[in-house]
Amino acid sequence: MTAPQIHLDNNTSEFSGPISPAEGPVTGVIRRTVRHGKEREFEEWLKGVVGDAARFPGNLGTNIMRPASKARPEYIIIFRFDTYQHLQDWETSEVRHRWVERVQPLISGETQIHHLTGLEYWFTVPDHQEGHPPPRYKMALVTWLALAPVVMVVQPLLLPRLDALPPWLRTVIMAGVMVLVMTWLVMPVMTRVFKFWLFKANSTG
Repeated sequence: MTAPQIHLDNNTSEFSGPISPAEGPVTGVIRRTVRHGKEREFEEWLKGVVGDAARFPGNLGTNIMRPASKARPEYIIIFRFDTYQHLQDWETSEVRHRWVERVQPLISGETQIHHLTGLEYWFTVPDHQEGHPPPRYKMALVTWLALAPVVMVVQPLLLPRLDALPPWLRTVIMAGVMVLVMTWLVMPVMTRVFKFWLFKANSTG
Protein backbone atom coordinates (compact mmCIF):
# COMPACT_ATOMS: atom_id res chain seq x y z
CA MET A 1 0.00 0.00 0.00
CA THR A 2 1.44 3.38 -0.96
CA ALA A 3 0.91 6.71 0.69
CA PRO A 4 -1.27 9.37 -0.94
CA GLN A 5 0.20 12.23 -2.94
CA ILE A 6 1.10 15.19 -0.74
CA HIS A 7 0.65 18.94 -1.12
CA LEU A 8 3.41 20.50 -3.22
CA ASP A 9 4.29 24.01 -4.30
CA ASN A 10 2.18 25.50 -7.04
CA ASN A 11 5.16 25.75 -9.38
CA THR A 12 6.61 22.30 -8.72
CA SER A 13 7.87 20.60 -11.85
CA GLU A 14 8.82 17.17 -10.60
CA PHE A 15 7.76 14.73 -7.88
CA SER A 16 9.47 11.41 -7.24
CA GLY A 17 6.22 9.56 -6.62
CA PRO A 18 4.47 8.02 -3.62
CA ILE A 19 6.54 6.37 -0.89
CA SER A 20 5.64 3.45 1.30
CA PRO A 21 4.79 4.72 4.82
CA ALA A 22 6.83 1.83 6.26
CA GLU A 23 10.06 3.20 4.84
CA GLY A 24 12.27 5.60 6.72
CA PRO A 25 14.10 7.80 7.31
CA VAL A 26 12.89 10.00 4.47
CA THR A 27 14.58 12.93 2.78
CA GLY A 28 12.87 15.74 0.92
CA VAL A 29 15.19 17.49 -1.57
CA ILE A 30 13.95 20.86 -2.85
CA ARG A 31 15.62 22.98 -5.53
CA ARG A 32 14.76 26.67 -5.82
CA THR A 33 16.26 29.30 -8.12
CA VAL A 34 16.46 32.72 -6.47
CA ARG A 35 15.75 35.92 -8.38
CA HIS A 36 18.67 38.30 -8.83
CA GLY A 37 18.78 40.82 -6.00
CA LYS A 38 16.54 38.72 -3.73
CA GLU A 39 19.33 36.67 -2.15
CA ARG A 40 19.28 38.44 1.23
CA GLU A 41 15.50 38.14 1.52
CA PHE A 42 15.71 34.47 0.57
CA GLU A 43 18.33 33.85 3.27
CA GLU A 44 15.95 35.36 5.83
CA TRP A 45 13.18 33.15 4.46
CA LEU A 46 15.44 30.12 4.87
CA LYS A 47 16.06 30.86 8.54
CA GLY A 48 12.34 31.03 9.19
CA VAL A 49 11.27 27.90 7.33
CA VAL A 50 14.14 25.81 8.71
CA GLY A 51 13.33 26.95 12.24
CA ASP A 52 9.67 26.01 11.91
CA ALA A 53 10.50 22.63 10.31
CA ALA A 54 12.84 21.83 13.23
CA ARG A 55 9.90 22.08 15.64
CA PHE A 56 7.93 19.36 13.85
CA PRO A 57 8.03 15.79 15.26
CA GLY A 58 10.57 13.51 13.62
CA ASN A 59 12.74 16.26 12.12
CA LEU A 60 16.34 15.03 11.81
CA GLY A 61 17.80 18.28 10.58
CA THR A 62 18.04 20.40 7.45
CA ASN A 63 20.99 20.94 5.11
CA ILE A 64 21.29 23.99 2.86
CA MET A 65 23.47 23.93 -0.26
CA ARG A 66 24.00 27.45 -1.52
CA PRO A 67 24.77 28.39 -5.14
CA ALA A 68 28.30 27.66 -6.26
CA SER A 69 28.22 30.65 -8.62
CA LYS A 70 26.05 33.66 -9.45
CA ALA A 71 25.51 32.21 -12.90
CA ARG A 72 23.47 29.38 -11.37
CA PRO A 73 21.61 30.83 -8.35
CA GLU A 74 20.05 27.53 -7.28
CA TYR A 75 19.60 26.59 -3.64
CA ILE A 76 19.19 22.96 -2.59
CA ILE A 77 17.27 22.45 0.66
CA ILE A 78 17.38 18.98 2.21
CA PHE A 79 14.77 18.21 4.89
CA ARG A 80 15.27 14.93 6.77
CA PHE A 81 12.56 13.18 8.80
CA ASP A 82 12.54 9.85 10.62
CA THR A 83 9.37 8.56 8.90
CA TYR A 84 7.31 9.31 5.84
CA GLN A 85 4.34 10.23 8.03
CA HIS A 86 6.32 12.94 9.81
CA LEU A 87 7.56 14.30 6.49
CA GLN A 88 3.98 14.32 5.25
CA ASP A 89 2.83 16.13 8.40
CA TRP A 90 5.34 18.89 7.66
CA GLU A 91 4.68 19.14 3.93
CA THR A 92 0.90 19.25 4.31
CA SER A 93 0.96 21.68 7.23
CA GLU A 94 -0.47 25.19 7.17
CA VAL A 95 2.88 26.41 8.52
CA ARG A 96 4.75 25.18 5.46
CA HIS A 97 1.98 26.35 3.12
CA ARG A 98 2.41 29.91 4.44
CA TRP A 99 6.18 29.75 3.90
CA VAL A 100 5.65 28.49 0.34
CA GLU A 101 3.35 31.42 -0.44
CA ARG A 102 5.83 33.86 1.08
CA VAL A 103 8.76 32.65 -1.06
CA GLN A 104 7.05 32.96 -4.46
CA PRO A 105 8.16 36.58 -5.12
CA LEU A 106 11.76 35.61 -4.34
CA ILE A 107 12.17 32.70 -6.76
CA SER A 108 11.93 32.08 -10.49
CA GLY A 109 11.37 29.05 -12.67
CA GLU A 110 9.97 25.77 -11.47
CA THR A 111 10.67 24.26 -8.07
CA GLN A 112 11.81 20.62 -8.09
CA ILE A 113 11.01 18.26 -5.21
CA HIS A 114 12.30 14.70 -4.75
CA HIS A 115 11.55 12.27 -1.92
CA LEU A 116 14.20 9.67 -1.13
CA THR A 117 14.27 6.72 1.27
CA GLY A 118 16.50 3.84 2.32
CA LEU A 119 20.10 4.05 1.08
CA GLU A 120 19.12 7.14 -0.93
CA TYR A 121 18.93 8.99 2.40
CA TRP A 122 22.72 9.03 2.55
CA PHE A 123 23.21 10.12 -1.05
CA THR A 124 21.54 13.53 -1.23
CA VAL A 125 24.44 15.85 -0.55
CA PRO A 126 26.15 16.44 -3.92
CA ASP A 127 24.58 19.10 -6.12
CA HIS A 128 24.50 16.93 -9.20
CA GLN A 129 22.37 18.33 -11.98
CA GLU A 130 20.08 15.35 -12.50
CA GLY A 131 18.61 15.35 -8.98
CA HIS A 132 18.17 11.56 -8.99
CA PRO A 133 19.86 9.09 -6.62
CA PRO A 134 22.61 6.78 -7.90
CA PRO A 135 21.94 3.12 -8.85
CA ARG A 136 21.40 0.93 -5.78
CA TYR A 137 24.47 -1.24 -6.42
CA LYS A 138 26.67 1.88 -6.34
CA MET A 139 25.03 3.10 -3.13
CA ALA A 140 25.51 -0.33 -1.54
CA LEU A 141 29.18 -0.51 -2.54
CA VAL A 142 30.06 2.96 -1.24
CA THR A 143 28.14 2.27 1.99
CA TRP A 144 30.12 -0.97 2.48
CA LEU A 145 33.41 0.86 1.86
CA ALA A 146 32.41 3.44 4.46
CA LEU A 147 31.01 1.05 7.05
CA ALA A 148 33.96 -1.38 7.21
CA PRO A 149 36.50 1.12 8.65
CA VAL A 150 33.85 2.62 10.95
CA VAL A 151 33.24 -0.82 12.49
CA MET A 152 36.99 -1.45 12.86
CA VAL A 153 37.50 1.88 14.62
CA VAL A 154 34.34 2.19 16.73
CA GLN A 155 34.24 -1.36 18.12
CA PRO A 156 37.67 -1.37 19.82
CA LEU A 157 37.06 2.11 21.24
CA LEU A 158 33.54 1.52 22.51
CA LEU A 159 33.24 -2.13 23.52
CA PRO A 160 35.67 -2.03 26.50
CA ARG A 161 33.57 0.77 27.99
CA LEU A 162 30.38 -1.27 27.67
CA ASP A 163 31.52 -4.51 29.33
CA ALA A 164 29.24 -4.05 32.33
CA LEU A 165 26.11 -3.77 30.20
CA PRO A 166 23.88 -6.64 28.99
CA PRO A 167 24.73 -7.89 25.47
CA TRP A 168 21.49 -6.59 23.96
CA LEU A 169 22.13 -3.08 25.32
CA ARG A 170 25.71 -3.13 24.02
CA THR A 171 24.37 -3.99 20.57
CA VAL A 172 21.79 -1.19 20.68
CA ILE A 173 24.39 1.39 21.71
CA MET A 174 26.92 0.21 19.12
CA ALA A 175 24.33 0.36 16.34
CA GLY A 176 23.21 3.83 17.39
CA VAL A 177 26.75 5.21 17.47
CA MET A 178 27.56 3.75 14.06
CA VAL A 179 24.40 5.17 12.48
CA LEU A 180 25.22 8.63 13.87
CA VAL A 181 28.83 8.47 12.68
CA MET A 182 27.80 7.23 9.24
CA THR A 183 25.00 9.77 8.79
CA TRP A 184 26.67 12.93 10.05
CA LEU A 185 30.39 12.34 9.46
CA VAL A 186 31.33 9.57 7.08
CA MET A 187 28.69 9.43 4.32
CA PRO A 188 28.71 13.14 3.40
CA VAL A 189 32.48 12.81 2.81
CA MET A 190 32.22 9.50 0.95
CA THR A 191 29.45 10.82 -1.27
CA ARG A 192 31.52 13.82 -2.29
CA VAL A 193 34.65 11.73 -2.87
CA PHE A 194 32.82 9.22 -5.11
CA LYS A 195 30.51 11.77 -6.76
CA PHE A 196 32.30 11.37 -10.12
CA TRP A 197 31.32 7.66 -10.20
CA LEU A 198 28.05 7.61 -8.29
CA PHE A 199 26.27 10.02 -10.59
CA LYS A 200 27.61 8.90 -13.94
CA ALA A 201 24.93 8.00 -16.48
CA ASN A 202 23.59 4.49 -15.85
CA SER A 203 24.49 3.43 -19.37
CA THR A 204 28.19 4.04 -18.72
CA GLY A 205 28.21 2.15 -15.40
